[in-house]
Amino acid sequence: MANSIKDVADHAFDYVIAGGGTAGLALAAGLAANSSTQVLVLEAGPENLEESSPIRIPAPPGVVINDPKYAWVFKSSPQKHLEGREVVVQRGRTLGGSSAVNFTVWNHPPAGDVDAWEKLGNPGWNWELFQKYAKKAESFTSSSPERQALYRQEPHLSSHGVDGPLKTKFPDWVFKGDVIIQDAMQNLGIPVAKDPYGGDPIGTSMLAACVDPRTHTRSYAATAYYLPNKEKANLKVLCNAIVERVVFNDQHNDENVEASGVQFIHDGVKHVVHVRKEVVICAGALKTPQILELSGIGSRDILEPLGIKPRIILPGVGENLQEHAFCGVTFELQSKNAFETLDLFNDKAFAAEQHKLHKEQKGMAAMTITNFCFAPLKSTTETPSEAVKLIALQRQNIEERIRSGTLPPGLKEQWMMQLERMEEAKSGECEIVIIPGLFGGAAEPGKAYVTLIASANSMFSRGSVHVTSCDPNVDPAIDLGYFAEEFDLKLVTEMIKFARRLGETEPLKSIIAKETVPGSNVTTDEQIQDYIKRTLSSTYHTVSTAVMLPRDMNGVVDSKLRVYGTKNVRVADISIVPLHVAAHTQSTAYVIGGVAADIIMKDT
Repeated sequence: MANSIKDVADHAFDYVIAGGGTAGLALAAGLAANSSTQVLVLEAGPENLEESSPIRIPAPPGVVINDPKYAWVFKSSPQKHLEGREVVVQRGRTLGGSSAVNFTVWNHPPAGDVDAWEKLGNPGWNWELFQKYAKKAESFTSSSPERQALYRQEPHLSSHGVDGPLKTKFPDWVFKGDVIIQDAMQNLGIPVAKDPYGGDPIGTSMLAACVDPRTHTRSYAATAYYLPNKEKANLKVLCNAIVERVVFNDQHNDENVEASGVQFIHDGVKHVVHVRKEVVICAGALKTPQILELSGIGSRDILEPLGIKPRIILPGVGENLQEHAFCGVTFELQSKNAFETLDLFNDKAFAAEQHKLHKEQKGMAAMTITNFCFAPLKSTTETPSEAVKLIALQRQNIEERIRSGTLPPGLKEQWMMQLERMEEAKSGECEIVIIPGLFGGAAEPGKAYVTLIASANSMFSRGSVHVTSCDPNVDPAIDLGYFAEEFDLKLVTEMIKFARRLGETEPLKSIIAKETVPGSNVTTDEQIQDYIKRTLSSTYHTVSTAVMLPRDMNGVVDSKLRVYGTKNVRVADISIVPLHVAAHTQSTAYVIGGVAADIIMKDT
């Protein structure tokens, strides 16, 4: 790392970015493109840029996500509707953020999911904008015609970017059961998605991943946006710098607050860096609210008991948390088929050999998760009428809550938008991810498995994240709010039943030996729901805790990402998402960073 504390402390920069993650580095590269602009990025984690880092190897996925060297390993508060369980919630804590530790999935949400953002009061934030910046970020390399035909790696070239900094491709190593599972999905009524990257991902599809086609290594924010720009004299990046708070000038009133700098901790010592133009917080949906609250921006009820002087009263800070969640159904595969799965990596000798092959751009360590299904609830219940009934009951419930006048500002509009999308059956609230292996448990030696991850992408439940201490090293309290709304539990129940029906559908049925999780003793809805409550996991897609909505709807930032009541503080990460999308959030984070750079350069 070229920059040290002496390059930063007590110096002044035009822009100070709090967080060197997915959105933060995309934003930094955009701002630093103007050579007359001085940009500083403060990242809480280490750089981890060595080429030998396990970050770089795509498979098996999730290797570093629980390692404090690379990730924040948060725990939620005990979840009331999960029998008091604490849920582990990981985020990238390294240069590149969660793009360095995720499963490398690259996909786009349905166009209507993004258009909903504009309908909620954010002019210009629509599908056209999203697609423009997603393509600007991406450099896609398609497979050969032979591989396209064999593994159904449909390129849809017009919906991909081809000259952006982020490298994407289909995997070279492919699980031989993927095509079989896709055939079973079609036999169960799920169509092939028309254009997964063009705003119409509903159906089953093989998706690309963030992997460099030259090296078969992870392409992420640090390699795409930092390394190509690290020699620029106008860009400084300081790692192991924990941002504590934004420093404000005292001469302005509470509705016109101006930031003068940022206070941070490096090697246990507090420092201040000064800002000439703007502070942009890009610390993610679990850390951005913490920085805002420690800066005196939030609810009096949160700030004053901790002795934090309220500078701007914004009750929406840390509220409105939206998340995806998943459970798995695992099948043991018949041994006669000799499927190669990720279970092989449990053998240390095999894993070592694959890592050697990876250096030659060969072998299973270059594989990525590629087989996905995004479907509306109406496609995953046993009959469409069951989904219609569930959605109608949820509409009735919400309308009663609206009449009671007990909903917080903004929630009514979000919920009604979610209902509309479900009724239209144009979103992918029900997602199935095919993991070639036993996911979340110990595989029996010599056996091969496949796990169907059932992920709920449009939860009505809302959670929160708030500070409990003035010490920035103390994790915030994270309440995921899972199943606060009963409809969400019913939706996940239907998804587990759908995954099981898929296992009973040919040609998948013929390669399965037995179901191992949750197992044949789990049959009734009540037993399925008990299994869900015991095993439900976060999908690491938290959004909306510094939401972009009108202020009277509990918004935290306006459509230009400026924090209400401030002159020069913005938020640019997925905490601003107004309503969750039926997609993995990596592309959304890159889009927000790119859009933010252009907004800021036009404004200042």
